[in-house]
Amino acid sequence: MDFLDITFTTHWAHDWLVSKNFPEWSVEALTILIDFVGLFIVAIIADWVSRKIFLGIISKVVAKSKTQWDDYFYKQKVFKTLAHLIPAIIVRYTVDNILYDFPAVFPVLVTIVDIYIIVLIVMVLSKSLKALENLMVNDPKLANSPLRTISQVTRILIFFVAVVFVVSLLTGIKAGTILGVMAGTSAILILIFQDTINGILANLQITMYDLLRVGDWVTLDKYGADGDVVSIDLTTVKISNFDKTISSVPARAFVNDSFINWRGMKEAKSRRIKRNVLIDISSIKFCTENDIAAFAEIGLVKDYVLNKQTEINNYNQRHNLTSPTKLNGRVQSNIGVYRNYILNYLEKHPNIDTNFTIMVRQLQPTPEGVPLEVYCFANTTVWTKYELIQADIFDHLYAATGLFNLRLYQSPAGSDFRYLKSN
Repeated sequence: MDFLDITFTTHWAHDWLVSKNFPEWSVEALTILIDFVGLFIVAIIADWVSRKIFLGIISKVVAKSKTQWDDYFYKQKVFKTLAHLIPAIIVRYTVDNILYDFPAVFPVLVTIVDIYIIVLIVMVLSKSLKALENLMVNDPKLANSPLRTISQVTRILIFFVAVVFVVSLLTGIKAGTILGVMAGTSAILILIFQDTINGILANLQITMYDLLRVGDWVTLDKYGADGDVVSIDLTTVKISNFDKTISSVPARAFVNDSFINWRGMKEAKSRRIKRNVLIDISSIKFCTENDIAAFAEIGLVKDYVLNKQTEINNYNQRHNLTSPTKLNGRVQSNIGVYRNYILNYLEKHPNIDTNFTIMVRQLQPTPEGVPLEVYCFANTTVWTKYELIQADIFDHLYAATGLFNLRLYQSPAGSDFRYLKSN
């Protein structure tokens, strides 16, 4: 036991064991055991009191409180982290009274507890700032303010200060001295390890802000990468492209450049369909009575056509618009009926997710015709299934276009010119 440099001149446990005639060789070992058992008991009691009493009171107060800020702090587990901090502080100041007779072990244990307390303080401050960020985002008055950026910079500074204090505890060098040395050498280090430092900082930002995870499908047009993330290293991110090639992209590219992360699509379990049906403008016309009768036989637009026609007839009668010239009153058009047919077809399609937006809209006319944009979400993210669903939908729409006396636009091909020449 000499290596511990232990003295027990006034230790109550040592004196009690000696008075009970314990063997001299066992007194020191039992004294050490009693000290550590005492410290362990103090830690357990402090942790139990903190978790059961402190957290119990906090959870009840948050549940009954009408304010919102405490809900955000509770969801970010600020109070739970504080509950771990309380027993750590109690243990820190109990060590002085229990292990005062361990000249060699005492400083080491105190340093470990101090570092643990610093880590907890950093976690409390970081989570508190994150809770404030979430609170600000949901406040219309603060939504466009730079408070989130300020919060992020503050967290980085807190982390930096914590690292300085930890190094100070481990080395015994004053924090001010460490900062002075760092200031003197930072310029040289930044110049030599510029790329590495940028990569490390980018990696920290990727992790901190959850920009990227292994398994995410990402697209970076600048680097020609389109595939799944297979690894996130210190300075590079490896992406397995769909053509089975591997792209190594600098980590800082995911911070400095624009990229698409398709994780939200996978989490929603739906993938967007956004494609146009190009209608030949010359085929758009008003509906005749025969057209209305024919369209009314189509189940998906029967109710729409009949109800719309009744509405139009009533409107024309109220405004005395009974002239045979159709421009003097309201009339249905074949493209309007077709647009509603597509909408009803999508809403009743078994592979379209009705929890998301379903829309058919007319876009600005182009030299290629009038685009009818189909906007909806397939209820799968599996690539092959998604493409089959999309293809089946547009196969049907292309085939159905002619039934509404509409024509699809298609640029003339060589065979068209040969037909015109022969005739």
